Amino acid sequence: MTSNIARRALLTRATIAAAGLAMPAISRSGRAFAQGAVTLKLGHPDTPLHPTQAVATKFSELVAAKTGGAVRIQVFSGGQLGSEVNIVSGMQTGIVDMAFHTTGFLESFFPRIQVLDLPFLFRDAKTAEGVLDGPIGQGLLGDMPAKGIYGFVWGHYGWRETETASQPVREPSDLKGLKIRIQPGAVFAASFRACGAIPVVMDLSEVYIGISQKTVGGVELPFLAIVSSKIYEVTKFAGLTNHVYNAGALMASKVKFDRVEAAHRNAIREAAAEIQSIWRATVAEKTQEGRAFCAQKGMQIDDTNFAAFRAAMAPVYDEFRDKIGADLVSQVLKAVQA
Repeated sequence: MTSNIARRALLTRATIAAAGLAMPAISRSGRAFAQGAVTLKLGHPDTPLHPTQAVATKFSELVAAKTGGAVRIQVFSGGQLGSEVNIVSGMQTGIVDMAFHTTGFLESFFPRIQVLDLPFLFRDAKTAEGVLDGPIGQGLLGDMPAKGIYGFVWGHYGWRETETASQPVREPSDLKGLKIRIQPGAVFAASFRACGAIPVVMDLSEVYIGISQKTVGGVELPFLAIVSSKIYEVTKFAGLTNHVYNAGALMASKVKFDRVEAAHRNAIREAAAEIQSIWRATVAEKTQEGRAFCAQKGMQIDDTNFAAFRAAMAPVYDEFRDKIGADLVSQVLKAVQA
């Protein structure tokens, strides 16, 4: 019996010893996972109702799948990570980890991007995508790391139209004297000044109140934003100017992205490449739905004198050719005419 008790004691000590040896291994494994797990904050300027929210969420899911859950991307909609401009500057400092954003808010950081917002540059989406996915668009993304940002892919936010509260827009003269909200890009300001309008820079989150209080009398936004920000409640008319394709980019803070381990960086880039076609297809579908929705809500949607608008805004090319870079402007014009 004593022998059996001794054997049991030996077994117990062996079990404890084995457990003691195993526990550090578990702890080391736990620490390794904790060190490898990364949470990145991704911001975009629109409301949760905007298709960008769904696209960003899908991107987050792709990243999680490709990294086995080791990289988690939290999506923050308009205003949660700062103003539209602050989202971009936040990536430079590392306060914001990633973002989906439009070109109008990138121009002050990367002046060559202004070329994409020249009025009536692209005749259709196919032409725009060819330029953005080709050497020109990739070259523009290549400008970003020097200022602390990585640009992954170009997407689309929908063609920009002109919406007003009290008057239809069919001719450039219909904009004369109208205070219109624009993005902060200088090209946007010049384009509407060329039509006699008074451009006013305003954060998207302030537009609804701005129109309600008559601080501005109109906006130039895609139907997607008109729906998601409920601008249809304070505007009555939409002129189909289609003056800008309204490209956008998926980007990351260089300082934050460089800290992510190499395998996970590759996975994020792969997910970005996959989300591009989803982004564009979603925008195309939701734009049509958004236009129909606005019409159902009582907005009057008018065709415009496209040729007249194009002629009125033509001087913008001369004004910005040297500011953007004459060679780049020539390359883009040649590419869109091919």
